[in-house]
Amino acid sequence: MQTAQDDKYNIEAANNLVVALQHRVFSRSSINAVFVNRQNTSNSEEVFTGRSYNRVVGLDYNLANLDNTWNGKFYLHKSFSPAVEEDDLSAGATLIYNSQNWRIRGSGLFIGDNFISDLGFIPRKGIFKIDPQVEYLLFPSNGSVNAHTFSISPEFLWKPEPDFQLADYNIVSGWQIGFKNTSEISARVIHQYTYLFSDFDPSRSGGIPLPANTDYYYTSGQLRYQSDNRYAFSYNLGITYGQLFNGTILTPNIDLNFRLQPKYIFSLQARYDKVELPEPFAKNDIWLLGSKIDVTFTRSIFWATLVQYSNQEQNFGINSRLQWRFAPLSDLYLIYNDNYFTNDQLTPRYRSINLKVTYWLYL
Repeated sequence: MQTAQDDKYNIEAANNLVVALQHRVFSRSSINAVFVNRQNTSNSEEVFTGRSYNRVVGLDYNLANLDNTWNGKFYLHKSFSPAVEEDDLSAGATLIYNSQNWRIRGSGLFIGDNFISDLGFIPRKGIFKIDPQVEYLLFPSNGSVNAHTFSISPEFLWKPEPDFQLADYNIVSGWQIGFKNTSEISARVIHQYTYLFSDFDPSRSGGIPLPANTDYYYTSGQLRYQSDNRYAFSYNLGITYGQLFNGTILTPNIDLNFRLQPKYIFSLQARYDKVELPEPFAKNDIWLLGSKIDVTFTRSIFWATLVQYSNQEQNFGINSRLQWRFAPLSDLYLIYNDNYFTNDQLTPRYRSINLKVTYWLYL
């Protein structure tokens, strides 16, 4: 993909390339190699991003045995950027065991401070993380319950530099009841620890932030109920309440779904977050409202529209997509995006119309 230079927004021209190779081994496993390259091709002598190129090479091993009792992924990636010579690796391993009553996962990863992927998304760098999980499934021999699932999922993150400091942990304990009519009830307790390396406002209101170099232990609970989704009308109810840093949070949410077979699906979503921190820190009431309509005109023509409002982002957005499947695994998409500021009145924010074609080649 070649992208153009935009002097107004200090965006350089670039050539973007991704090459991926896969080789199957054993019964269902595979070895994968990837090469990602982003090369600055601007006419200007100035390189706006400060990098004339960025490259990533990687090797993955995906494990899956014949009866699916063992699954896993192991990877090692290295990035190459100008003037970067160390701490530019990312590596991780995940191994999962499945049986009738147990699901056990061992998992961990490392991302160096200088690991850079211009064509990827890296939410956090300079970390070492472990996130195992243990689930036990109990299947009653009679009654309305299909299965009980008990789980514990700890996640710990450290900053390797300079002294391997504990940055976060989340320990989630859960119990889920699955009924034979497909409805579910679940409960979770979440114990958390956070060390703030910089000032942070949990309310996202622009108020006085919590100071850097402070840490917090806090606990919250969640309850959720999902109704029988075999009916034309179904719903999902949830509520979270507990501590948040040095304050509290209350989060009720609801999803409503209505199906008119065989062509129409309508849904409504609403989420409210009430964040309260002690003085002099801020409070906030956050709303996220949305609706979605899916229409199946024929077996090859589909239309989906999402409308969403967020008072935190002060945004009202519309995303509408028309899809035509003109051949197996081949589609044409016509997509319309429209967004508005909602602070005083509906003022256009940005809009776009996109045409996308994918075609599967049979060789």
